[in-house]
Amino acid sequence: GEYFFVPLEFRKKNNIKIDVFDYLFSKNLVEAREINEDGNVNVINVLNKSNNFLILHDGEIITGAKQNRTIDKTVILKSQQSQNIDVLCVEKGRWHSTGSTFSSHNTKLGMDIRYSKELYNQNKQNTVWSEIDKRFQNQNKASPTSDLCSLDEEKNFNKSFKTEFKSKVFNKVYNGIIVKSPTVSFIEIFYDHYIFENQISKSLNSLLNCQANSKNSNLNLDVSLNNLKQSIWLKESIDTNESSNSYNCSTKGRAVFYENQLVHLIYYFM
Repeated sequence: GEYFFVPLEFRKKNNIKIDVFDYLFSKNLVEAREINEDGNVNVINVLNKSNNFLILHDGEIITGAKQNRTIDKTVILKSQQSQNIDVLCVEKGRWHSTGSTFSSHNTKLGMDIRYSKELYNQNKQNTVWSEIDKRFQNQNKASPTSDLCSLDEEKNFNKSFKTEFKSKVFNKVYNGIIVKSPTVSFIEIFYDHYIFENQISKSLNSLLNCQANSKNSNLNLDVSLNNLKQSIWLKESIDTNESSNSYNCSTKGRAVFYENQLVHLIYYFM
């Protein structure tokens, strides 16, 4: 299999103050909990107690409460806003509380699972569960609650490999990345380089796992970026702060804007 990545810089205004969940969580300025005592597998409630915007990215994992979850679609919350958020469960064998709130977590859903859930949109939850089951089988591991988080934490990479990756990619300039891999290739753009580093750090294990198993690839950067430019996106109608567009032809993707500024884009290509 071939694998290749290129960090990208997209210039934009960056005049909105946006923080990620991890940062606000570390400052006790965000609260995520079940929507009520009974809970709901696919919805949680998030309260942004900070003065800035909060962005929750597709694929981010939060742990605790009745079961670990992942954010289904990128959303933005205003200062002091409380909102119910669509999530997917990544721990199907637990439905009992380990605490009233959720905590931040240092991993995200792997890109191939994120792509699968968009591909089989009609049944996202079952898709995620079966993808997680496959991972346990592939790694010959088991978890009493089929908890994805118990898999990711156990992967250890060569430290110098990780350091080299970070030095190439995290340099206060880049806010996007293009990745060509044997399974799913994609372009992902974040609002700024701080958010980019936060999110790509969480994806490092799945990115490096691909890279470790492959040779260099023939990624044509210009063609891929040009395809993105010329792609046709459909507006999704939602009554939330952000406006989003989905790309729905032979491939998938989502572009999320706030007041006409791009805050997150994921574009899968073959």
